[in-house]
Amino acid sequence: MFGYVTIYRKGLADTDMDRYQAYYCGLCGALGRKYGRTGQLALSYDMAFTAILLTALYDAPTAFSDGRCVPHPIKKRPRADNEFLDYAADMTAALAYYNFLDDWQDDHRRASLAQAQKLEAYLPALRETHPRQMQTMAAMLDKMNALEHAGSHDLDALCNTFGALLGEVFACRDDIWAPALRGMGQGLGAFIYLMDAYDDLEKDAKKGRFNALRQLADELPPAAYEQHCHELLTQQMGRCAQQFEMLPILKDTPEGKLLYNTIYSGVWSKYALVRKHREAKRHD
Repeated sequence: MFGYVTIYRKGLADTDMDRYQAYYCGLCGALGRKYGRTGQLALSYDMAFTAILLTALYDAPTAFSDGRCVPHPIKKRPRADNEFLDYAADMTAALAYYNFLDDWQDDHRRASLAQAQKLEAYLPALRETHPRQMQTMAAMLDKMNALEHAGSHDLDALCNTFGALLGEVFACRDDIWAPALRGMGQGLGAFIYLMDAYDDLEKDAKKGRFNALRQLADELPPAAYEQHCHELLTQQMGRCAQQFEMLPILKDTPEGKLLYNTIYSGVWSKYALVRKHREAKRHD
């Protein structure tokens, strides 16, 4: 489901791209250090965004360096290291565990079961270190599975459930910024859930899987369906942006540039590609 919170590369200078790469590689490094190769398999743009957001908000001391790794042995890559990259790695590992488990339960993929079993050993420590986030994560995923297995097409309930999950991940501390971070995560989480359903509509239909937008696609003509989906996605990103603007993050800082780029441009990159591809197929 993750992978939609990306940057808009054409809107960034080379120095900005290097800074983004540093956080992305830094998260990969933290995952490898804490959770091994299984953790690194779950690396996502979304959790890199989370680390950048929290770093910018709390002005966390960050060490920058460069180095080589197994996937990139020739050219050195920039790397960042701070407490929020470790936090993002923890949340990534927890979400990956549930995702691997879900893949096993839905499709009986043995590889997914093996990866889930590897991460299961880390759950007690994660629950002790991040009890609120872990409890919410488990509760919201249970609720979402129940809604989907019941065939619910209540978009508000489905979106708000995943939004509540991401909201708790964003609210890493119980402090003055927690309400805005939680609200931001709720909007972005709802956007991610809708975007995943929008992207997978045809694939889910072929495999007989639940899709939250299936009923809407069946009831509306193609043009009206596309317009309604765009409105739903815009509404959720509007919620996210409104809460983001309440945070004291300057637009012209290195991290600020990445965050503003992602929220106002980057998240729409995949949407534009999916819609363009779908419309091209329709006109063939």
